[in-house]
Amino acid sequence: MKIFSDNIGRRRFISLSSMALGAGIIANQSDLVFAAEGSHQGGPSQGQGGTSPGGGGTASAQAKDDGTKYGKYIVLSQKSGPNERGSIPVVATLGNAIPGCDSMALIGRMPAKGSMTGHDSWERHDAPEYLIHLGNDPDDPMDLGADAEIYLGKGRWRERYAFNKTTAVYLPAGLPHCPWHVSNIRKNMTFVNLMVGRTWWGDNDQSTEVLSKEELAKAKISGYIFDKYMLSGVGKDVKDPKGGKMLACTDSTKIASAPLTRIIRYNPEGAPYSIFDTQTHEYATFIIFLGMDEDDASVLGADVELCMGEEKERHAFNKSALVWVPPNLKHGPLKVTKATKPFNFLEVVLGPELPA
Repeated sequence: MKIFSDNIGRRRFISLSSMALGAGIIANQSDLVFAAEGSHQGGPSQGQGGTSPGGGGTASAQAKDDGTKYGKYIVLSQKSGPNERGSIPVVATLGNAIPGCDSMALIGRMPAKGSMTGHDSWERHDAPEYLIHLGNDPDDPMDLGADAEIYLGKGRWRERYAFNKTTAVYLPAGLPHCPWHVSNIRKNMTFVNLMVGRTWWGDNDQSTEVLSKEELAKAKISGYIFDKYMLSGVGKDVKDPKGGKMLACTDSTKIASAPLTRIIRYNPEGAPYSIFDTQTHEYATFIIFLGMDEDDASVLGADVELCMGEEKERHAFNKSALVWVPPNLKHGPLKVTKATKPFNFLEVVLGPELPA
């Protein structure tokens, strides 16, 4: 799916952007282990799927042997300038960036600049995927600050969805999707792309069929059958966590085989607060913290502490960050010890688990 230009797509987003990834760890005398900048360095390498089209290999961050056991699973954002299309890389893992990780994540800040090049042809994948559109308005977390549209299904089943709210689009394996466009970006927004159980895109699932306006006009705009995959807002039965507001969530009781997913906006008021206690999952998990600083997307505006493993190895960071938790690895407690700005939090368990 192309995002940033007609010839620069997701697969080249990392290799062509001025991104630096970091998850270094240094020990403190208090036995608290701090995640610091500079231990993951992005660079071209051969990923599982070979090279990406357009030159260059799949970008991969190299884990640093720093004496900790779990620091290799934490990737921190560093301040980065916009690429040639004005999009700002935030944090990513692609190919074999994290040891043992079998999934892909790509996150970018989209500054207010009018529009973002989308994708005109339909595609489908053999792995589930998330396209998450996050608003960055500190006062209204549901305001996307942009206009988006996506088509789900194919042929007589094709449906068009238009939205301007914070929305996570869940794409089950095999579901045809696109065209997809984001336009009229009025406020900074964040785009998160997760591919579950796949570390690269490849070409065998990309269609070259560009649909005509006449064909697109046939798409259904009512009587939806795929609307359950558009996650935006929650029902009255869902409670907001302490210090935050639930923006979207789902699990296998709502969508068969769907990943257990929570997207939350946390506010500074009330910190410190616990996000979750010690837990384990049968499936791997992505935990993502995304700051909302207008000038620097790497600034989280909060101090986070996370324990990992039976050893309860403790890590702390204050940057936008992605944490990959392998299956059955004990993790937590996870808590915020100080917050000065609102931030977005995502937890995606990469399998059909039920909430605790």
